[in-house]
Amino acid sequence: MLTIYHGANTRSIRVIWLAEELGLAYEIKTLKFLEKEHKEPAYLAINPLGKLPAIQDDDLHLYESGAICDHLIAKAGATHLEPERGTNQYALCRQWVYFAEATLMASIGSIAQHTVIRAEEDRIAQVRDEAIESTAKGLSILEAALKDKDYLCGNTFSLADIMTGYDLHLANLFGQLTDAYPNLKAYHARLSTRPGFQKAVA
Repeated sequence: MLTIYHGANTRSIRVIWLAEELGLAYEIKTLKFLEKEHKEPAYLAINPLGKLPAIQDDDLHLYESGAICDHLIAKAGATHLEPERGTNQYALCRQWVYFAEATLMASIGSIAQHTVIRAEEDRIAQVRDEAIESTAKGLSILEAALKDKDYLCGNTFSLADIMTGYDLHLANLFGQLTDAYPNLKAYHARLSTRPGFQKAVA
């Protein structure tokens, strides 16, 4: 049985969403942050970073949301969520997968750290402001990429949309997904209607 270790509004949203899109059987173990369950030895044995998500898939323990998603797609043989390997479309899909985590989430994460997560005395206004600026640049890039397209890989929903959709979920929570991005707002609305997304954020 696939077990997904989950926390509200963490990257585990991506994993639950993907599992739903794939029709996988799984169970969710939700960790309570206030009780610091993600820092307890039992969980650190699964993910030594003490972060979410992680999965247990039979005898495999795996963390990093992108790696988990790649594993689940490969295991399910779900070719409908990625363009054919070796094609230009596949390369572009992977670009957006990496952009979502390495570029956009880096700045959104800094906004979270310096507005909500850290104690107020540990928040740094300059870091927050620079992160807001970087997030705006990333959102502008996505806004242009989605001109005349329903999804990042054209008219086909893919893993790139799951990875990016989580970013937009947070950007919206932090007030960054404004009317300055009409394509992105429409895209976020499309993604938000998918049952897998709704299950993941419930």
